[in-house]
Amino acid sequence: MKRIIRWVGLGATAALAACATPADVSDVQKILGSQAKSGTPFTQALFQEYQAYTRQQIQAEVEWVDASVTARKGARTGAGEAVLPDELSSRKLPASSIPELTSARARLMGYFANGATERVPAAAAKAQVAFDCWLEQEAQSNVNKTCRTTFLAHEPILKKPTQVTEVAAETRRSFVVNFGLGSSQLSAQSLQTLKEVVAAQGQLHASMVSVAGFTDTLGAADANKRLARHRADVVAAELTKMGINPAMIGENALGESNLAVATGDNIAEARNRRVEITLAGPTWAHGGYGGYAYGGGHGYGHGGYYGSNAFAVFFNSGSSRLGPEAIERLKQVVAAQKNMKPKAIRVIGFTDHTGSAATNARLSRERAQAVAAEIAKLGGTATTVDARSGDAWGMAHDGRARRVEILFDY
Repeated sequence: MKRIIRWVGLGATAALAACATPADVSDVQKILGSQAKSGTPFTQALFQEYQAYTRQQIQAEVEWVDASVTARKGARTGAGEAVLPDELSSRKLPASSIPELTSARARLMGYFANGATERVPAAAAKAQVAFDCWLEQEAQSNVNKTCRTTFLAHEPILKKPTQVTEVAAETRRSFVVNFGLGSSQLSAQSLQTLKEVVAAQGQLHASMVSVAGFTDTLGAADANKRLARHRADVVAAELTKMGINPAMIGENALGESNLAVATGDNIAEARNRRVEITLAGPTWAHGGYGGYAYGGGHGYGHGGYYGSNAFAVFFNSGSSRLGPEAIERLKQVVAAQKNMKPKAIRVIGFTDHTGSAATNARLSRERAQAVAAEIAKLGGTATTVDARSGDAWGMAHDGRARRVEILFDY
């Protein structure tokens, strides 16, 4: 009975507000109660953005006709279709707004053509829906133009990164730490070597830190693979503790393959019990995340930031523990929330492609929950907590994929 009353109330609101039809109301209800069924990370993110926009249109603006249009567009993204940003011709716009909007849409389509939807799917989806919202606000002569602000804040993220090789030379430098028989404990000499790694990275500004674990041939191959992984994890954790951005660290576990010293099976050899750390990628004078220089002046720093409405924090492989840098970043998130007063904050956890699907699903959610809990502890709030495992930006063990994004919605 309550459900019938609710439908009658919604239908009456729609009719009074904007002469919406029962089909309009039905389409809105469908998207609010559904989830994306298929598609790419970009179309799935688009679905979530259009769903949130639909909810905003009926709850804050009571714009049922506009909401139904948004809902139908969102439903197509939920089925995996990469719908395009709205055309300017779809709205009756003030003449003064057309030049800026025309330029903005052309830039947005250019970013998409240059791979932004694959490179930064969440930010690309956010920008597209913000553009559609901007059109609506211009058509309604809305003086606040909050969606324009959101679009422009996300635009720097979408720009195709300028390869630093245009301004700097490629570098590659390797280090090795060795381990005791069957052990993953770091010796005093190993710790000293890791300090040298950190110093070299600070000097060279190498964009990638590869950490690869190995064993000798003593013991079973499966057990050696696990031991190699543990050794790599220990080294990566120590490098992070010493100041290396975990987003820059890529891990691999090679077990008893790629022996430093060739031996037969079941042979103990100290030089094969190792972790190799390789600094690689272009070097440049000013640093910045990932070997890329972003034209908008915002890169993925230690902790991560892009624009005024989105943040990211990064994690070590297999971990959901927040480091000191991540906590400092979340303090900035809470400060921004209090200052900018977004209507909602979405916290989304991610993993790289290593590990099983079940483990990554659990880990991505644990990371998101850890971030949401820390935000609450610092005095902020997180409206929704979501998880998307296995969303790597580069290699399967790409450190940038081991992250939580915090997105502001207006």
